Amino acid sequence: MKEVTKKVVENLIKEKDDLCISIYMPTRAAASSEVKKMPIQLKNLLNSVKKELQEKQNMGTRGIDELLKPAINLIGDRVFWQNQKEGLAVFINLKQFYYFRLNSELPEKATVSQHFNIIPLIPEVMFNDIYYVLALSRNQNRIFRCTKESVEKTDIEGIPESLKEISKYDEYEKTLRSHSHGSEGRKVIFHGSGDIGAEKREELLHYFRQIDRGLTKYLNQISQKHKFPLIVMCVKDLFPLYREVNSYAYLLEKNIEGNPDESTPDSINRSTYNIVSDYFRDQLEDITRIYHNLKGTGKTSTQLEDIVSTSYFSRVEHLLIKKNVSQWGDFNAEENKVHLAEEGNGQYDLYNFAAANTISNGGQVYVLEKDQMPDGEDIIAMYRF
Repeated sequence: MKEVTKKVVENLIKEKDDLCISIYMPTRAAASSEVKKMPIQLKNLLNSVKKELQEKQNMGTRGIDELLKPAINLIGDRVFWQNQKEGLAVFINLKQFYYFRLNSELPEKATVSQHFNIIPLIPEVMFNDIYYVLALSRNQNRIFRCTKESVEKTDIEGIPESLKEISKYDEYEKTLRSHSHGSEGRKVIFHGSGDIGAEKREELLHYFRQIDRGLTKYLNQISQKHKFPLIVMCVKDLFPLYREVNSYAYLLEKNIEGNPDESTPDSINRSTYNIVSDYFRDQLEDITRIYHNLKGTGKTSTQLEDIVSTSYFSRVEHLLIKKNVSQWGDFNAEENKVHLAEEGNGQYDLYNFAAANTISNGGQVYVLEKDQMPDGEDIIAMYRF
């Protein structure tokens, strides 16, 4: 099980097979009652997949059981169910088996298609309300991945846990001009650029540079095109110093003042979301403004059939899709024709098809709530040309 990143979504898009099984279900962190219910949910979803494989794919029981065996094994794995987040995604085809614990709640759904259903994963890696909090202090620093409803501590390789960890034997000492007087046993005197206040400032800056280096590398890697906002919580005197060394382009100018050592993850989440929500609202307004400016110029469409075709031929730059919509069918690229149909029988979800093509061709996909969609549309495309 890996973290869901844009690269993971892109790899799932590349997996094309006659049997691509996608299962989504809501989960909960391990309350005892939920641990008993969640395996039953998965079992029921797998039973619906079995039925479809039998009735529409004409597969025998033995072949079905072999295909679904890795997922079936999860049903009885109590440790697995005790370590859940808000949602679970499972992907199965004839060659691969993947599962991902997700930070956002998911609708319960199972599909069998020629493509994996990637739309529910998109809010994990593209435009969404995900942001990161750096709870920064001299004694410890913690990094949290947050949404409006959730908060999770994230461990990032290469980031010092505290000032103490690097203060004795690190590169900071190399920046001080030092010399020794006399023979062994006499004092070693360090000459810094000023008094003890200046030395402590340089020590903090060095500490913050190491944090910034590891954090910026991590945030840039997990999503190459869309960047997650970062907000810092710290006491008043530290934020100007951190901002001085910061290299992450999406650090918010406003921070939360206070001692994070005395704050729980939930309280950090509550105090930071009010600030970061303005950032998300501005982003959505920017996309909506682009759409209204382009409307009527021939560079937008709200027609699913047109968007399926243009996404295939790399024309879509921005694609907005309303949550939980679907329309099955298929696309004939040679004839440039879309055929609408009911679920199954070799067809696939055309909204998912358009989203996958847009991502593969370097475009941005936004999965939005009903009240966020401009003009109440189910789907909107903005074209490159």
